[in-house]
Amino acid sequence: QSTWGLIEGEETEIINFTQAIKMLSKNLSNCRSSSLVRSLSTTSSNQFKVNQPFKPNVGRFPAFVPKNNQSKKADPIKHNKPTWTAEEQAKAIKDHSIFTWGPSDMLRDLSIPVVRGSGVYLYDSNGKDFFDLSSQAVCANLGHTVPESIKKAITSQLETVCYVYADLYTHEPRARLSSLLADVFPGDLNAFLFASGGSEANEGAIRMARKFTGKHKILTRYRSYHGGTSNSLGMTGDARRWPVDSSVTGFIKMMDPYPFHFKWDEKDEAAGIQKCLDALHDQILFEGPTTIAAIFLESITGTNGWLVTPPSFLQGVRALCDKYEILLVCDEVMTGFGRTGKMFGFEHAEGVVPDMVTFAKGVTASYIPLSGIAVREHIFNFFRNNPTGYGSTYAAHPVACAAGYATVKYIQENNIIGHVQKMETVMKEELTKLADKHPCVKQARVIGLAGGFDLQDKHGNFLMNMHESSDAISILKKRFKEEGLYTLVRGHFVHCCPPLVSTEHEIRDGFQRLSRCLDSVDDYIIKH
Repeated sequence: QSTWGLIEGEETEIINFTQAIKMLSKNLSNCRSSSLVRSLSTTSSNQFKVNQPFKPNVGRFPAFVPKNNQSKKADPIKHNKPTWTAEEQAKAIKDHSIFTWGPSDMLRDLSIPVVRGSGVYLYDSNGKDFFDLSSQAVCANLGHTVPESIKKAITSQLETVCYVYADLYTHEPRARLSSLLADVFPGDLNAFLFASGGSEANEGAIRMARKFTGKHKILTRYRSYHGGTSNSLGMTGDARRWPVDSSVTGFIKMMDPYPFHFKWDEKDEAAGIQKCLDALHDQILFEGPTTIAAIFLESITGTNGWLVTPPSFLQGVRALCDKYEILLVCDEVMTGFGRTGKMFGFEHAEGVVPDMVTFAKGVTASYIPLSGIAVREHIFNFFRNNPTGYGSTYAAHPVACAAGYATVKYIQENNIIGHVQKMETVMKEELTKLADKHPCVKQARVIGLAGGFDLQDKHGNFLMNMHESSDAISILKKRFKEEGLYTLVRGHFVHCCPPLVSTEHEIRDGFQRLSRCLDSVDDYIIKH
């Protein structure tokens, strides 16, 4: 208020709070025994509400609204039916099933409801067959008919020891698979940690590399994919990494031998590869060799376009890792167990033995989930007396190990890799036909039964960037369903990765279907 009461009988008009304090102080100093001083000294502190015990808010907590949280009884009639109609299945998928890597409604509409598989074909409820040109997610390597030896191994294990926890028990399939893989892997890659999926394998390898070296940074390429968990996705180079960029640390990206918009050397490919290696050498020095635990590489880039790593590049990376005491880890999740015409993709680079190798998919042909990490002897010796920092409920699952053991044996005993090498010639012929016939095909690549092609616009540029969408892709996928074919499309790249058991006739049949689909894409790019 602007007007205060009497101070020693004098009424004073105060203009503001500061003047009030000054006036009060002056008058108090002149009043030794005034009634006001006595009044102030005896006034209860409650009057001013200063320095009282802290009083929190009262009654501000939200009211609890109870809901029924009791589990429900399933409908026995519905769930004891031996088969469901196509309509019943479609309704359940629409109402209750979430898809991955894209909007569920869109992916559901593009998906194919299958009722059985045989060989390299899948069949819907109407009996229509679909050629599996991508081996699903480049993993159904032996097709959709389970070999009898693998089927027997799985069912037999289910009837003996169906599950034990890996840190408390061991079992014969784990022993056999470890021994078999030690025989198969080159060099001294002879110890194995088993998990369930490729992402888990790479997560475990990241932790083991950091634990073994005492260093934190991991170098990977931009055109790469290493898994869907936080660290494996942070290690990934493509656009799927973006949502986790701010939540993971220590992953540094290096350039590829084959960039999108330039060449390291316009005239001399070998010189260009060396320039790429020189850039990596500089990057290692600038980042600090004593801070880098490992360089993770897909031996051959898979989902980002089957870019065949030049042998000299992989050899150069190995040399840099040796010089600066950095681990070389090869991601063989897609390439491992015969996909590229070798048991492992890194075998195409003569003399290169990684320190660690991650694998999944092909080790069981995806009949049962299984993945693993292979490590060299000196790394295994370290972990004999130190924890890896990684574990999982289903590690070294007995049924999965039994499936893996039978699958790897089947691959070797049936010369699957020799067959892949023969079929590579057929793949080259068919991809050449596509590139010659269709204006929408920019270029094609294949190694073994791993390959595909880039789509282009009418100006000869990539149809779109890898993280973008195009109406042409929607048209292509619709035509897939009509022609009885399905495969993965990633950005502007169309995968051509049939099962490793595909015959020449089946491969040519698949490419004839694909060619008819591409006619529609040709029409689109001409108009746009």
